[in-house]
Amino acid sequence: MIEKAKCRPVFYSIISALAISFFWGVTTFFVQGQSEQLGVQILSLAISMVNIIFSILAVILLGVINQINGFKHVFRLRGLGKGLIVLIPVMAFFLLGLSLAINAMEYMNVSIEEIKVFPAIIFMQITSAFMQNVIFRGLLVTALLIKFSNTKSERVKGVFMASALYLIIYIPFNILSGSIDLMQLINTFVIGAGFCAAYLYSKNLLSIILTQGIWQILSSGVNLFGVEGYPQSTPFAAAALIVIILIMIVVLTVVFSRRAEHFHLR
Repeated sequence: MIEKAKCRPVFYSIISALAISFFWGVTTFFVQGQSEQLGVQILSLAISMVNIIFSILAVILLGVINQINGFKHVFRLRGLGKGLIVLIPVMAFFLLGLSLAINAMEYMNVSIEEIKVFPAIIFMQITSAFMQNVIFRGLLVTALLIKFSNTKSERVKGVFMASALYLIIYIPFNILSGSIDLMQLINTFVIGAGFCAAYLYSKNLLSIILTQGIWQILSSGVNLFGVEGYPQSTPFAAAALIVIILIMIVVLTVVFSRRAEHFHLR
C-alpha cells in the first residue's frame, strides 16, 4: 500500500486529503454539538486537540506519499521570506479586514468573560490554520505540483486544480454551518490560488500558516466581541475586489515566471 502511494502521489494525496477533511469535519461537528455542556473555552481547546490530531496524521501521510520528511518540511524556515513577499496581496486583503475591525471598535461590547476565553480561541485558530495548510498546501498541492510542474502551462493547471479541489472540499462544511454565498466562494478560490502561488515560489508552508492564522484570529475576535450596527462599506467592497484582481495577477505572474523545472522539496 505504501509503495503504491509513493508511485501514485497525486491520486493518494487527493484521496487522503478528502478522507482527512471528511473525518475531521465529522469529528469537529460532533465536538461542537457538545457546546452546551462544554462551554466556549473548553470547546475551543477540544477542537484544537482535534486539529492537532488530524494535523499529525496529515504530516505523516505527507512524508509517506510524497517521499519527504513531513515534519521537517512543514517546520522548515527556508523560503519563509519569499513566501511572505508573494503573500503581500493576500495580506493586503486581510489588512482591509483589520481596518474594518478597527473602525468597528466603537460598536463592540466587550465583556471580561469574552476576554478570558479569547486565548483558547486564538489557539484553536492557530491549530486550524496549521491543519488546513498541511492538508491542502502540504499534502494535496505538493503532489499536484510534483505531477504538474515541468512546463508553465502544467503549473497553471496544478495551481488551479488545487484551488478548485480546496473549494469543493470547503463548500459542504460551509453549507452545514449555514453561511455561504457567491462572493465567499470567489474569495476562497482566489485566496487559495494565492496561497498555491506563494507555495510554488517559496516551497515554504510556515509563511502561509502565519498569514492564514493571523486572519482567522482577527475574524474570530470581530465575531466574538460582537460588532453590531456597523455599516457595510461600499468602498470596502470595491477595495476588496481590486485586491482580488491583484492577487490573481500575482498568481499568474509567479506561475509563469518560474523556470520550467521539476518541483522538488529536498
